[in-house]
Amino acid sequence: MLNYLEQRLSFKPTSTDYGGLTRFNAARFRFGGEFGLDLDGAFFGSSSRYAVLFIHGNKHNLTKFAAHYQLFSSIGAACLCFDYPGYGASSGAPSEERLYASARAAYSHLRYELGYAPEQIIVYGCSMGGAVALELLQHVPAAGLITESTFTNSLDMSRYLYPYLPVWKLVPNRFRNDQRMPRLRLPLFMIHGEADLVVPVTMAHQLYALASCEKSLMIVPGATHINSIELGAEPLRAAVASFIDKNVTVTN
Repeated sequence: MLNYLEQRLSFKPTSTDYGGLTRFNAARFRFGGEFGLDLDGAFFGSSSRYAVLFIHGNKHNLTKFAAHYQLFSSIGAACLCFDYPGYGASSGAPSEERLYASARAAYSHLRYELGYAPEQIIVYGCSMGGAVALELLQHVPAAGLITESTFTNSLDMSRYLYPYLPVWKLVPNRFRNDQRMPRLRLPLFMIHGEADLVVPVTMAHQLYALASCEKSLMIVPGATHINSIELGAEPLRAAVASFIDKNVTVTN
């Protein structure tokens, strides 16, 4: 019963096509077999010499994030996005470990199938995707990490969102960003909505304080959860472009 409750509250996959990839002429592909997974991915911008590995959060699927894809496209970046098991057209069921394995499979595809070197890869994680990105980058190199609306750990989130459920005391504390952030050794750019009611902005400040790498934090006025791209508009687009330009190494 506890595992079922944890699954229902932690993972909220959908299979709806939201149309977010339509304008980008994205190539869809299956991948992850070497990791024991059968996942759906998409890639666009193959002419670019650097790429964003985009890792979405615990809701929706890869077709939802048109504003993010437009941002990456507008600054000349290629983008690989993917769905976790049970999300979109990906097979299986989600779990913390399967999310981590999915990111490793996506990174491997970007490197070894599409040919991007670590210094040409920026990892971008939204909300729970930031946790997945942080775990990934404990094991593999990249040019930098961007997080958006990412939390400290699952127990802190549970206490914040569901204070009336004391059952959380019996559930393992997962997605330990508070433990992984101090070990990050890459440039970091954090984005958070000032009015985020899902992941409070105080968690962004807590994670930022834990980071010992080169870092910057942008709080977007009026933004809530995962709409900083829309509300931050040109200043945020310019900040993301500047971060990528500073940290990516492009070879001829």
